[in-house]
Amino acid sequence: MKRVSIVCLCFMMLSISCRKQEAVPLAKDWSVPIKFAESDDSLGGGVVVYKWHESVFALKSQRDGAATCFLLNSNDNSWNEVSFSGVPRGYLWCRPAIDPNGDKVFFEQNHTENDQLIISIFLGQIVIKNGLSVQNVSEKKWVIGSKALFGETSNVRLAEQPGTSDSPIFGIGIISDQSLEIPYSLTGFSLSEEGAVTRGPYANGVLYSTNSGTNWRTEKTPESLGGPSSVIKTKSCFYCFAAKLERNHGTQLWFTQKTDAGASWDVPSAITKTFGSDYAAVPQDDTIHLFWLDARHEKRTGNPVYPNAGNYEVTYSQKKDSDISWSKEVVLSRGILYSYRPSVSVEGDKIVVAWAGIQTAGVWHSPFDPNDIYYVTSKDRGKTWTELLRVTDNVKSGITAGDPQVVLLNGIIHLTYTQGKLKLNQESPGLTKLNQPPWPIYYTQRPFPN
Repeated sequence: MKRVSIVCLCFMMLSISCRKQEAVPLAKDWSVPIKFAESDDSLGGGVVVYKWHESVFALKSQRDGAATCFLLNSNDNSWNEVSFSGVPRGYLWCRPAIDPNGDKVFFEQNHTENDQLIISIFLGQIVIKNGLSVQNVSEKKWVIGSKALFGETSNVRLAEQPGTSDSPIFGIGIISDQSLEIPYSLTGFSLSEEGAVTRGPYANGVLYSTNSGTNWRTEKTPESLGGPSSVIKTKSCFYCFAAKLERNHGTQLWFTQKTDAGASWDVPSAITKTFGSDYAAVPQDDTIHLFWLDARHEKRTGNPVYPNAGNYEVTYSQKKDSDISWSKEVVLSRGILYSYRPSVSVEGDKIVVAWAGIQTAGVWHSPFDPNDIYYVTSKDRGKTWTELLRVTDNVKSGITAGDPQVVLLNGIIHLTYTQGKLKLNQESPGLTKLNQPPWPIYYTQRPFPN
C-alpha cells in the first residue's frame, strides 16, 4: 500500500507540473519598478495601500502598535515616507474604515476579558497636508456582557479558561454617509453542570451606528450565515459576506443583504459551493463586484494527511441590488495552476484585478514559492475581460513576487508588490531556520488599457 501511495503521489506531481502550455505574455507599458518600502519578513509585515479621493497612501503597522505612512507623489510617481499622527498606538493593528466620499475614518480595537466584550472605536477626519493626520477625533468605548450576547439563561463564557482574555474576530468596517458598520464574530464556551467545557454557541452580527458614531448598536446576523467577515454598502443595499464550512460539502461563500441600516437581514444563501479561500467584494453604484479563489478544479495529492493541492482559480461574479441572483461565474485565471489572494480596484466602468501565481508547479506550491504577478482588466463593468497578462518575470530565476495591491485612479493602474527569494538556512542537521529577512516592496504603474 505504501508503494502504491508513493507511485500515485509521484504521478500526481508529474500530472500537475508537466503540462505543456504557452507562457502568459509579459505585459508592456509598465514603468520600471522602484523600491519604496520593506516588509518585516519575506511576504509578512508589508504595507496596506489605500485610495482616498485624489491620493494614494500606504500604511505599514509596526510591532509597537504604531504605523509608518508612505504617500505617493502623483507628479513624478515617487513615494515618500511622511509623518502620520492623531491615532493612538494599538488602533493600527487592524485596517481602518475610510469614507470613500468624505473625510471620515474610524479605527477599532477589541478584546474579551472577564466574560465581557470590550470594544473601542476611534473616529476622526483624514487630513493630508505635508503628511497624514487624523483630526477632530472622538473615542467611544463600551462593554458588553456574555448574557447580552448569548441570552440571559445561557451558561456561556467568552474564554475557554476562566480569567483569560481573547481577541474576537472583527471584519473590515465601512462608512457610508452617517452609517458606520463593522461585522464581528464571537465564540462562546458552554459550561455543563458537570463542569465540562464545549466550544459554542457563536454570536455573529454587525456593530453599527446611524448617526456618525454618536450612538452604537449591535444587530445579529442570521445564524445560517455563519461568522461574517465583511460588510459592503452599494447605492441601495448593505451586503454581508461569510465563508462557511458545511459538513460533507466543504467551504462555501454565503451572503445576505438588507436595504437600510438597522433593518432585518434577508435569509442568507450560498454564492458558491466551491469556495477555496480569500475573496474581495467591491461596490460600484448599485453593483457588487465579487472575486474569490475557487476550488472546483482543485487537484488531489494522494496523500491522506494533506489530500488537497490548493490550486485555486480567481473567479468573478457580480450582482445588482435589484437582481435576484448572482451573474454567471467567470474564471479569470484560466491557464494559471496556482493563484493567490486577488486585489481589486474599480473606477467608473473600469476594473483591474491582480494576483500572484504560477502556471505550472508541483503539489503543495505556496505563496512563498516562486511566483509572478498577473492581471486582467475590464472596461465595461465586468461584462468582458482582457487576456491574462504577466507583470513580472521571476519564476525562471526562483524569485517570489507576492502580496500585489492595485489602485485605479484617474485612468492609471498603480501596483505594489513584495519580491524576494527564500533563504532556508540549515542551522544543523534536521533544523532549518524559517525566519526570513525583509524583502523589498516595489511600485510600478501604467495607463489603463484602451
